[in-house]
Amino acid sequence: MKRYHLGLFSLFLVFSLILGNISLSFAQKVPSPNFYNTPADYQKATGKRIVKFGESPMLTNLVKQNKLLPIEKRLPKDPLVVVPVEEVGEYGGQVNLFTASPNNLGEADYFTGYEHILGIATDGSTVTPRIARTWKFTDGGKTLTIYLRRGIRWSDGEPFTADDIMFWYEDIILNDELTPVKPIEWSPGGKLMKVEKVDDYTVRLRFAIPYPVAIYRLAHETGAIYRPKHFLKQFHPKYTSIEEINKMAKAEGFDKWYQLFGKYNTINATEVNCPTLRSFVLTKRGTDFLVLERNPYYWQIDTAGNQLPYIDRVFISVVQNTEVMDMKVISGEADFAGRRTTLENYTLYKENEKKGNYRVLLWQGLWGSDVIIEINQTYKEDPVLRDIFRDVRFRKAMSLAINRNEVNQMLYFGLGVPRQTTVIPQSPYYEESFAKAYIEYNPQEANKLLDEMGLKKGSDGYRIRPDGKRLEILLEYTPEAIRGKIAEMLIHYWDAIGVKVAAKEISNELQRSRAMGGLIQMGFWSGDRCAFLFPLQPYWWVPMDYDWENTWCPLWAQWYATKGKSGEEPPKEVKTLLTLWEKMQTTLSDKERIRLGKEILKSNAENLWTIGIAGLAPQPIIAKNYLRNIPEKGLWGYDNLRTYPYFPSQIFIKK
Repeated sequence: MKRYHLGLFSLFLVFSLILGNISLSFAQKVPSPNFYNTPADYQKATGKRIVKFGESPMLTNLVKQNKLLPIEKRLPKDPLVVVPVEEVGEYGGQVNLFTASPNNLGEADYFTGYEHILGIATDGSTVTPRIARTWKFTDGGKTLTIYLRRGIRWSDGEPFTADDIMFWYEDIILNDELTPVKPIEWSPGGKLMKVEKVDDYTVRLRFAIPYPVAIYRLAHETGAIYRPKHFLKQFHPKYTSIEEINKMAKAEGFDKWYQLFGKYNTINATEVNCPTLRSFVLTKRGTDFLVLERNPYYWQIDTAGNQLPYIDRVFISVVQNTEVMDMKVISGEADFAGRRTTLENYTLYKENEKKGNYRVLLWQGLWGSDVIIEINQTYKEDPVLRDIFRDVRFRKAMSLAINRNEVNQMLYFGLGVPRQTTVIPQSPYYEESFAKAYIEYNPQEANKLLDEMGLKKGSDGYRIRPDGKRLEILLEYTPEAIRGKIAEMLIHYWDAIGVKVAAKEISNELQRSRAMGGLIQMGFWSGDRCAFLFPLQPYWWVPMDYDWENTWCPLWAQWYATKGKSGEEPPKEVKTLLTLWEKMQTTLSDKERIRLGKEILKSNAENLWTIGIAGLAPQPIIAKNYLRNIPEKGLWGYDNLRTYPYFPSQIFIKK
């Protein structure tokens, strides 16, 4: 892999470029070394000037036939400049991928990348320019001004402007039929933000309270605050007669206009020929395949001035069986895979590298714990069991009974790290003590804690509840990754301390309904949101979101979401967590935000609101040997997949 270094003089120039945009404590940092914000920035930093633009021969032919605008008119005034991982690529070719359903893009979702107002750098934490060239806070952090990249076009050639953001706000968010519940993430202080158009390429977001974390939201999927107005207005009664829309809705099998609108209301390129800012456009969908073709108006170039992407076409086969998908991967039928590959099949992938003509890359996983244990402290069906769950001694005992080293060796090839559910080491919120709290294998201490609680063992060796019943717990989990195998090992460990646990695999649909109803006694989930997303979505430590993933405190989360109208009021120490998180959202000081975040994570280390097992395990990435400009090392997880920081538009087929 080539390395790109800036000299001291170049660094000074880059810093000079951005000093004018420093505001509050959220100063815009030097762009990640893998891109430059504009061609002018590239020239100032390297001394190299991009004098002309290049394009795919396929697009050149369309220009000659007057079916497409010349490249100079298709690119924005200031295209983002991608620094290739290895080398400037070659145009052409088709990439073959897999998905589990014709209704989603599967691997292509990550292969083609998402595009948002701002981005995430390769360090997994720094906010960078993307669709927006720059931004600044004023009014004590209550106003965020966004300066869009001038001249970006949608994939159908229509200009992308501030009107596309205003349409999202005025015609979608403010429309009660489309958005009956206003997005909490854009309602800091309990009041929905206001959005104002300054000019065609400038908008202001106004908040009721200081909201500096808004830039983090704009760098993730929750921050997709734009939609193609020119396309979607045909489905909106403000712009098209309701009679005409209802006619279209009926033709597509919908009863209401907003159902039809909802089908096309996406920026994720999941509907055929929907305008997108992504590098590829979905052009065909069958029952067992999808086809994406390059976006001729894509707004990024390489350091030689060539418009990205390099690849012509992406063909996606629908394979619903994960095992079949793995077999196709190792046989060489997939050019790239990472979404559904698993570490437990690492040996299988490696054994078939030569035959499949691919390489296996190991990227660092961003999961603080690959699987986290959620013990429902608001379980309403059995008050006696709930009281046991709420006793911190019980949660500590359950943690100390786990032989994490054994789990790591048997299920993660020793490549994971035994740890609690906490942020990754690269995070500014990380403390080693948070990761190591109660992770030692100590069944003697576990037994002692349970004895202290009065949970004595019966004649069969299992613990007896205060009401005389045997202590029995049902663990429910969805069929993902290696949760079933982990459940088997945990049952064995907990059995040794006299806690009877039965495991049951359930569907995603049943998980959702039971979780939202507070009916799950103990559950599993993936310990994501342990990197970039921690300040925004601390699901595993704070009851701030009432959703199906959050099974450790659903009624507390419901109470918070409904402002006390339903659910169950949490105890004082849990309310404190909510207060700390709210303060994190509004403080203008990075130092103070980190301090508050560490208080939250310290509370988990002391109380084990959720229990981790092993995390930071690498994610196998499969890439054909002829597929280049893919980093040898990277970060992989929910925190950054939908804001992919490695610019997949630069991937090419080396002939």
